[in-house]
Amino acid sequence: MASARKKVRLAIVVSHPIQYYVPLYRRLALDPDIDLKVYYFSDLSVRGGFDEGFGGDVRWDIDLMSGYASEFVGKDYAVNGVSGFMTSAVPAIFWKIARGHYDVVLVSGYAMAGNLLALAAARLTGARVLTRSDSNAELLRDKPQKLGKTLFVKAFFAACSAMLVSGVRNREFYRYWGVPERKLVDAAFSVDNDRFAADGALTQPERAALRASWGCTDDRPVMVFASKFMARKQPLLTMQAALQLAREGVPMHLVMAGSGEQDRELREFATAHPELPVHFTGFVNQGQMPALLAASDVFVFPSTGEPWGLIVNEAMAVGLPVVVGERCGCVPDLVRQGQNGFLVGEGDLAGLVHAMRTLATDAGLRARMAQASRDIIAHWGLAETVQGVREACGLGLPERL
Repeated sequence: MASARKKVRLAIVVSHPIQYYVPLYRRLALDPDIDLKVYYFSDLSVRGGFDEGFGGDVRWDIDLMSGYASEFVGKDYAVNGVSGFMTSAVPAIFWKIARGHYDVVLVSGYAMAGNLLALAAARLTGARVLTRSDSNAELLRDKPQKLGKTLFVKAFFAACSAMLVSGVRNREFYRYWGVPERKLVDAAFSVDNDRFAADGALTQPERAALRASWGCTDDRPVMVFASKFMARKQPLLTMQAALQLAREGVPMHLVMAGSGEQDRELREFATAHPELPVHFTGFVNQGQMPALLAASDVFVFPSTGEPWGLIVNEAMAVGLPVVVGERCGCVPDLVRQGQNGFLVGEGDLAGLVHAMRTLATDAGLRARMAQASRDIIAHWGLAETVQGVREACGLGLPERL
């Protein structure tokens, strides 16, 4: 029986509580074969603070701390940020790992000093070292690597026992750095599909009321862009495509959900083009995201430089057709051209217009693609991620979760 087997003691070292990752920690904490402890260097996402990408203060409105054992490390965790290599240079993490008698230590990439300290302690004590990231080989194409970084990254990966592979392009990323195939373990980059499906199950009156709160008071299809308003995510291109459709007389609404560095530019564009049926919601917190997506009809995200794009997982979990930039990391795993959505090239306004027009004018296609999104994401969830972690920890199939 699984209960008679010695539990694997697993430590996870990560910058701060991340809304996308916490559901995985809760699932791992329920695993009868795993004894989990998560170490954080900062509580920024819990206490709230300035987020450069959103251009303002952000404090997530969902519970990030319950359901698993965790600890903030170092005396400055309550003032630390989460960016910069040295932010996590906390010697205490070395001793937490060294004295913790862990069998496995999972670190989130090589870009934090604290991860290197944890790795050193794990190697010293004989623990198995795993690493996980959403890094995307597609984004390396235009970035020649300096010799110093090349040597550093290859040494880091050589010191790891296994890599949790997020998807196809993440696997290619590790291959780019020369990681042998025997070290690569599939562990789907997932979100809490169940929460999004449940919280996105709106009644018709709830759906109509939410759409009306945005200004969408008729039955025209709603296309939603939900992300930070920053250049690489292409919010302006999305609005330009919607403007062209409006001038063609294609019935639709565009909802821009988010905030960020381009907020003023986007609103000025809308003001300059009153014929554009665009509605700004402002920043949407994580607790409201399932309803926002579920009240929409199409998700549009033509980003040019997304390591993965977990917002695509979320949109698919509530059953939306998706229009996604072809360089996004999630594309080979989740987006099937013509089946559950469309792909668009970098800066391809004509391609984006075509995809949005096709979905705006064909309700039957939207319905078929919505179901296809649900079917695809049903096999790309936390259960698949947990199984990958178990495999990397040397565990087989669970008897019960």
